[in-house]
Amino acid sequence: MTSTPPRTAARPTHRLVPAGTKVLRLGLLALVAIGIVGATLELAFERHWQTPVQFIPWVALALQVVALVLLAVRDSGRALTVVRVLAAIVLVASAYGVFTHISVNHGMGAMDPEWDSLSPLTQWWYAMTKSVGAAPPLAPGMLAQSALVLLLASVTPKRREPVA
Repeated sequence: MTSTPPRTAARPTHRLVPAGTKVLRLGLLALVAIGIVGATLELAFERHWQTPVQFIPWVALALQVVALVLLAVRDSGRALTVVRVLAAIVLVASAYGVFTHISVNHGMGAMDPEWDSLSPLTQWWYAMTKSVGAAPPLAPGMLAQSALVLLLASVTPKRREPVA
């Protein structure tokens, strides 16, 4: 009868990650990549580089690319922290973009002679729904969506020890 040797501190332990977790993470990383490509194309089609403020989403996209590559290549604690900080910066930039787009649309409403007769709530509703102005309020949300998916991909599951 053979017995298994007792585990000692000198014996290396192999940590396992469930196979489904790897597939899920790759899927999330693919969604981030698709979001980055989509946002890049949208910005290029709109020629979104006329003013310095319009470069903000380009910088945010560059940060997302760095975070995506870092997350795909490294899975250390420090890399995960950097990825999460970069994703948070992109989230802030996205929120600023949504606010800016709505504000620009609201400002365009002043060109309508009936604008002042509308309630402030109606004015802001028109600005948010692009009933007035040309800035798409949800376009910056693409950056937020990719950043949130990047954050989800950075979540590391608890690893389980192999069964002896």
